[in-house]
Amino acid sequence: MLSFRHGAAILVGCAALFSAAGAARAQDAGGGSYLKDGDVVVFYGDSITDQRLYTTFVENYIVTRFPHLNVRFIHSGWGGDRVGGGGGGPIDRRLQRDVFAYKPTVMTIMLAMNDGGYRPFDQGIFDTFSNGYTHIFDSVQKTLPGIRMTAIQPSPYDDVTHAPNFPEGYNSVLIRYGQFAKELAQRNNQNIADLNTPVVAMLQKAKEIDPGLASKILPDRVHPGPGGHLIMAEALLKSWNSPAIVTNVEIDAAGKRVVHSDNTQVTELKAAGAVSWTQIDGALPMPIDFRDSTVALAVKSSNVLDAIDMEPLKVTGLPAGSYDVKIDGSEAGTFTQDQLAQGINLATLRTPMSQQATKVAKLTQQHNDLHFFRWRQIQVPCMDHSRAVQDALPTLLAALDGEEAGIVAQQHSAAQPMPHHYEVAVALPAPPPPAGANIALNKKYECSDPNTYNWGIGGLTDGSWEGTNQHCFASGDANTFPKTATIDLEKVTPISDVMLGVPGFGSTKTITVSVSEDGKTFTDVGSYVFSQRNEERHRYNFKQIPARYLRLTYPDHYDEQADYPPTFVFTTEVEVYNGIEAK
Repeated sequence: MLSFRHGAAILVGCAALFSAAGAARAQDAGGGSYLKDGDVVVFYGDSITDQRLYTTFVENYIVTRFPHLNVRFIHSGWGGDRVGGGGGGPIDRRLQRDVFAYKPTVMTIMLAMNDGGYRPFDQGIFDTFSNGYTHIFDSVQKTLPGIRMTAIQPSPYDDVTHAPNFPEGYNSVLIRYGQFAKELAQRNNQNIADLNTPVVAMLQKAKEIDPGLASKILPDRVHPGPGGHLIMAEALLKSWNSPAIVTNVEIDAAGKRVVHSDNTQVTELKAAGAVSWTQIDGALPMPIDFRDSTVALAVKSSNVLDAIDMEPLKVTGLPAGSYDVKIDGSEAGTFTQDQLAQGINLATLRTPMSQQATKVAKLTQQHNDLHFFRWRQIQVPCMDHSRAVQDALPTLLAALDGEEAGIVAQQHSAAQPMPHHYEVAVALPAPPPPAGANIALNKKYECSDPNTYNWGIGGLTDGSWEGTNQHCFASGDANTFPKTATIDLEKVTPISDVMLGVPGFGSTKTITVSVSEDGKTFTDVGSYVFSQRNEERHRYNFKQIPARYLRLTYPDHYDEQADYPPTFVFTTEVEVYNGIEAK
């Protein structure tokens, strides 16, 4: 069961709910948003844009929030770039090849980190920047009349969690450069996004909460990790009038009615015992990996969820007690009636919708990786080769573009709405904890596909739940399923509880537990589907049964590789008890 997951982020305040309702009603199919159907967006910048993190956060948001909107995204950041260009060539070549060729309708520009020279403010250096930035603006608007540009006040140099290198620090220089970009955009009636101020504010709050971890949000002071890029994406999306709401639902259980349902259709409401209904949503939550500690700290130290990722569910009129919230049969969490009446933010929970959004994010990554390969490893290196190579290049680039377009089509298809069945039911009391000693501790076992890479020798029953190669059991990587691991408890004894877990890596999916007295005839006592990329434990509680052998059967695996080939299966530990009998 999940309860109070991600702390206060789950609970939705009353003010947020009321403002969310209004925002959702204005959301219809992208209405009021900066981006329009058919837009082509080019993200232009230096190595921070080249990281493809704030840019893919933005892309994922748009694709999942507006699944019927057709927008194309091109990531054109190049490490080391200044306003005059850099490793990708002088600025006019960069613009022609990496911007104009795509005929964008929208362009973002984030430069200055390298332009300022990592030194105190220098007027001559600043003049070079201002002249070069103006040249970019003029060239883009002349070549692409009507283009909508967003001048980005650049993300900060971290003078918060590290002491400044000189009085006032380098970020004060970047702020002056960002102010010029803002004023130039204003003079040209273009959009502005401040990616500096909110990141600095987040760092200051994060430093108060956890100074050591806060220093890892911008580990080299220049390039943010995912936590910093998430806050940057929020700032850019807010400048584009992007709505906070995914969906917003309130159910009156006592009155058996839907109070409101914003950006979703609620049908089949029933309130006989359990409260249940079906939803077809107009959007998905933004895919955010809350397991990343720096991301979790950035979320805790900012209002990013309130700003761009609100999926409130409110259920009132429930009797006092605790309730399981299930979506499509999978438990999202356990909450009190007061928490449900106040509202929970489903976007912070593992739900079928968040899992669907994660699939979209993977396709986002795939198409951007392919584009990067096409651009940086094929197009740019080959442009200076022989005439024969240059003549052959357009055909190859077109083939790669076609392949990328196919992945983008999959991405948009994966983001389309699906019906989901909700159930809010009284939570059953958890069985008492297992009594007695763990009778599987240090017992021997055999695997149908033994590991040959020195992984987890004895780790299945060694008493440690660590997900390391010393303590975590792993099978071999043969593509033969089902696989089994059979533990010899050494003597027949009555058992009623098995506890086992999986690490936060690997592709382990279903684990079925069966028992036997003779090692030949096995009886299934439970099966459970574990989530991927989630360190998780599950308790199999069953009526007491005599057994000497306990077998874990792995009938399948997730297709996606999560750090290791998917044909490995992993289990952190197995504990077996005989003290509790299920009623």
